[in-house]
Amino acid sequence: MSHPRGKKLTVVAAAAGLVAGALVVGAQAGAADPISLTLNYHCTFPLVGSQSLKVVINTDLPTTVNTGQPTGAFDIKAVSTINADTVSGLSLIGATTLEGTATASATVAAPSLNLPVSVPITLDKTNIPASGEMNINAAGKTPSLTFTQAGQAKITVGDLNLKVTPRKADGSVTGITPDGTIDAPCTQDSGQNNTLATITINGGGGPTTTPPVTTPPVTTPPVTTPPVTTPPTTTPPGGGIKYSFGITGQTALKSLGSTAPITGSFDADVNLSAKTFTGSLQLNPTHTDFKLFGFLQGSSDVKVVQNGPQTGELVGTGFKAHIKFDTFLTTVNLFGIPISTDPKCGTVSPSTSEMTTGPDFDLLKGGKLSGTYSLSALQNCGSFNDIISAFAKSDGNSLNLTLTKK
Repeated sequence: MSHPRGKKLTVVAAAAGLVAGALVVGAQAGAADPISLTLNYHCTFPLVGSQSLKVVINTDLPTTVNTGQPTGAFDIKAVSTINADTVSGLSLIGATTLEGTATASATVAAPSLNLPVSVPITLDKTNIPASGEMNINAAGKTPSLTFTQAGQAKITVGDLNLKVTPRKADGSVTGITPDGTIDAPCTQDSGQNNTLATITINGGGGPTTTPPVTTPPVTTPPVTTPPVTTPPTTTPPGGGIKYSFGITGQTALKSLGSTAPITGSFDADVNLSAKTFTGSLQLNPTHTDFKLFGFLQGSSDVKVVQNGPQTGELVGTGFKAHIKFDTFLTTVNLFGIPISTDPKCGTVSPSTSEMTTGPDFDLLKGGKLSGTYSLSALQNCGSFNDIISAFAKSDGNSLNLTLTKK
């Protein structure tokens, strides 16, 4: 990198937010002092929303530098700590490794200079643990630099942007985005000391006029953080992550020998740390046709209403749901003649079902969810209540649903 009249200070920044990052300016090619800076960020990811990230930057920088003298290169290393919720989110999509790049923004302030710089760095490929926090390392070098005016140089670290790819055990990408790569902007938490170093630039020690300095090429993209290309994930109060699915499928009513189509939605507030969720099940009214004794034609309009919040646990890349609901037969007909029209005609006690996702379920896309349930005796079904109840009451009714991520 160069600047007209050699009056440009070059800084190399390397950062991480799901990964490590570092940022440093070179100094006089002499003795260097060790420097360590810890910064906290919040990064926005698909699936898990806004999550914290800690970055520890370590390097050796001199406290003084002479004008007109090239500094030589300096090594930089950093360790980034990803929190347990982010690790859980990566595990939920079947990821076992993480790799990619990061871009850090920084500002170099020196006499007659206020230079914003953004520099990319390649991040170490790292195995994702089953649970808990995750550390990722990064390393790099600064280019050789030359100062041309005495005074002080101050280097401050800014925001980060990640471009990382989680991969499955077989090396394939996850379905978190069309190409499997995540663009995640990371904003530095306020109230921190983000000064990496303050360096004194001594006059003398070199020619008064210095030709333009050529440094190893460093890409300097615009400081503006690129937009996130993945759909936003709602983060409700309390730190939970919101998942929403559309539902299609059917239920088979064993005693009536009939089926009914199922449509609706399921919204869940997930606690990634505990791997549990509470949710809301909304099913649309449906209809079933049946034959009593194999020849008496009948039909019923059916309404299913959740009984309290639905709960469950995350298991692998899917989940197990404890469903509880009340069933109402809002109309019952025999030979086209209504024999019950009371909307309160329904089960005496709620039905429960332990529903599990299929082996190929993907929280990013959806998949199969199935289980069985019982229907209790009915009440409020008019003068034919006992007859209707006798045929509706049953065990081993099936629910076979397909969930599609909204």
